[in-house]
Amino acid sequence: MKTIPYSLSILFCLFLSCTPKDFTIPANPYAKWAKESLGLKESTLPKKTGEWSERVFPLDKERSRSIQELNAIDGFEDNPSGTKDLTVWKKRIQELQRLYPREVNDLANELIYGIYFVTNLGSTGVTGIIRNKEGKPVGGIIFLDSDLLSEGGNDWATKKENTAFQQSETESIEVQLDHSNSLQTSLSFIFLHEFGHIVAIVKHYVPDYAEEIRDFRSYLHFQSLWWSETYSPYENTFFPERPTIKFYQKNPKIPIFPDGKFLYKKLINTQFVSLYAATNADDTFAEAFAQYIHVSVLKKEYKVFLKTNSNRETLLSEPILKEGGRKFRELFQTILVSHSP
Repeated sequence: MKTIPYSLSILFCLFLSCTPKDFTIPANPYAKWAKESLGLKESTLPKKTGEWSERVFPLDKERSRSIQELNAIDGFEDNPSGTKDLTVWKKRIQELQRLYPREVNDLANELIYGIYFVTNLGSTGVTGIIRNKEGKPVGGIIFLDSDLLSEGGNDWATKKENTAFQQSETESIEVQLDHSNSLQTSLSFIFLHEFGHIVAIVKHYVPDYAEEIRDFRSYLHFQSLWWSETYSPYENTFFPERPTIKFYQKNPKIPIFPDGKFLYKKLINTQFVSLYAATNADDTFAEAFAQYIHVSVLKKEYKVFLKTNSNRETLLSEPILKEGGRKFRELFQTILVSHSP
């Protein structure tokens, strides 16, 4: 999944004992896009009515142009087009609405302006923040690649997790999101992750994507966790390996064993609820949100295993329920309580 719109930044500390004084954050290359892209203007969207699950729209020229603009910034050659038949996708989104409790649906009703199913997106999901005429973030739209949503939850999550590691004939990582390995689970988890990005921006839990410099140090839930989107002070203490974690690589450099196993052991002592959550600050929030709804609200699983031939060892088990997830768990509980019937 792609962090949008500020997923690429290179942050350096000049010395090992980096302090806020000598720490610098590069300019956000997505600020102008986030502020000015026509497809992210509230005035160009259908009026927000009905339930959030009814807001599945065909890809129009404004939203298509916004995605093309974003891909140009990222240097991607993908040229997305709208999914032709939305019938099955509208049905699946309606099934998600019936799955979620009232408070989750009420939050989605407030914040989601549209869902667009496309092909050749460049990633599984992309989020755009919608702004009113004053430029204030008021909600978001979600783009989902229908070609990449054909796998069950366990299969999708397992394939994604293994993109961080070198292929091995004897070891692999396995992720379990539920016992049924259903298509609904993969769609739900991806949707919740993108929804989490919208919650983070609109509710002001992270710096706005439109800011020229996104400094996380003054945000309560990121203190001591992130200074910027991609620099964590953990790197100067017990987790210097964190910057090496990268997903969707053509040639991953990290072997699953022993290095990969070691990374998961490090996660247990952090506020990162998944390996993907450790890649940047925005995905720390989005992964925690998705996992909270998936595990705490829907009572499903989030387990990561190391498979070695016929043996299977648990590396992570519902981390959002552990001490490292407590800060975000309490935040999301408060957010949902405010939307409870």
